[in-house]
Amino acid sequence: MHLRRFAAGALGLGLTACLGPNPLLDAGGDGSESGAETTTGDGDSGDGDSDSRDGDGDGDTGSGDGDGDSGDGDSGDGDGCSNAVHDGDETDLDCGGSCPACEPGEACLEPGDCDSLVCDEQVCATPSCSDDVRNGDELDVDCGGSCRFCEHSVYVDEFDDFEGSDSLWPGLAMFSDGVFAVSYVALATEEIRVRWFDDLATPFGAGEEVTDLLTEPTIASQAMIETDDLDDHTVYMVLNGEDEMSVNRDVFAAARAPGKAAELAPIYQGPNPVAHADMILDGAIATYVWEDDGRIYLRRYDFDLLGGSWITLAQTANPNYANRPGRNPTLARGPEVTVVAWAACDGVMTDACDIELRRFDDGWVEDAPVSLNLQPHPYGDPQLAIADDGRVALTWTRLDNGNREVWAAIVDAELAPDGAAWLLQGGLETPLSPTSDVVALEDGTFAFGWPDALANRVHIRRFIGADTPLVTDVGDEAPWPTTDLPYWVRMATSGNLVAVVWSGKSDNVFQIQGQVLSF
Repeated sequence: MHLRRFAAGALGLGLTACLGPNPLLDAGGDGSESGAETTTGDGDSGDGDSDSRDGDGDGDTGSGDGDGDSGDGDSGDGDGCSNAVHDGDETDLDCGGSCPACEPGEACLEPGDCDSLVCDEQVCATPSCSDDVRNGDELDVDCGGSCRFCEHSVYVDEFDDFEGSDSLWPGLAMFSDGVFAVSYVALATEEIRVRWFDDLATPFGAGEEVTDLLTEPTIASQAMIETDDLDDHTVYMVLNGEDEMSVNRDVFAAARAPGKAAELAPIYQGPNPVAHADMILDGAIATYVWEDDGRIYLRRYDFDLLGGSWITLAQTANPNYANRPGRNPTLARGPEVTVVAWAACDGVMTDACDIELRRFDDGWVEDAPVSLNLQPHPYGDPQLAIADDGRVALTWTRLDNGNREVWAAIVDAELAPDGAAWLLQGGLETPLSPTSDVVALEDGTFAFGWPDALANRVHIRRFIGADTPLVTDVGDEAPWPTTDLPYWVRMATSGNLVAVVWSGKSDNVFQIQGQVLSF
């Protein structure tokens, strides 16, 4: 995987020693007295012991040689930088000058005297996300770590290759080597296409039609799934359509690699049309969820068993589906269990909904679904992500035409609330639903992304807990430019990379846009 190239300007500051008399020392005081003491190095404290301010070893040019001679004129040996005396060319006690860099709050003469590389009015400054220096835990200058995202790739205003024709509803999957695949619907040809890119957003080739084996295919899933295949970079998608066995619109899983024909596996084939499904993949085991007339089903499939076979019967996630029918099911795999989420609405007042969850591990863990207990509104399009510690982050949309909102919540590994649900953004009175997404990052944070068609922005922000952002000095970590009418955000992550895509207008045509970020 490519690593971000660090800005040379930040590194060019260096750790430059201050030569000549030190104006921060009083003439004739302790500094002049101890200067003779520290020119006689005995080699004991510069040999790599655990003191963070020790010298860096007896072999350094100009350091004490340990032979008892005095007057070699250099205070940067091991003893001089760990003698608890402010002497030599040190700018503060045992730091600065030719000694190790000083910590924030200690005295300095130039940036190299400070471990933050920032010397402000002769005092070392605390690293910040706006000091134009790469310091602290930053990956690059003022970005990464506890600062806002870095730009790993350039911004791309057309991931699809259907110039002049609308492309909508992107899917996204990212492999462990940073390669990612983007799917989209090309409206002019009514095709579902997929295209592969490296981590710097360079395409492997042209977009390819996912399959020609289905009649009138549409995207049934809100996700595309990567595999552990780093040779072909095979992805799975969930599609609606009809094959020769269909009597209605059915649901299929399609496996696709660059330059290879799709392999189809039916998820649901029956008398009722099914419009929404989702899947996760754990090795060769796929877990599917779908909604059939308000009933949320879960079932598992083994692609390696007898050429592909179901290994469980369909399990009902919401037993009270007759009174509270479900919609828009989605799921994610955690360290121990699978978590399923959906919007559950009152059977009479369909605008009175909540978000429900349930865990599955060879059977349902809870006796009944767990509700977030939200104020009743028309909710939909939930997405979820699971951190390594089992915490679950969710995002969903309030679908009122007069007040579209994007919400978020975090629950613990037992599905108990970890703080109250919070509003990411409200007042999104646009004709397009502000469909959001969330990913769990390897640093333990959750990144939420959502479209803002009023401001022509796609927002992204990381949270460490309920309504607790990681980066507090900005309201939005997005580095990309504005875009016209952004819609349908999708995110994927691998290592310290996050890929973000959406549909947005360019030259009055919807294109798939986005960028790869790092942290």
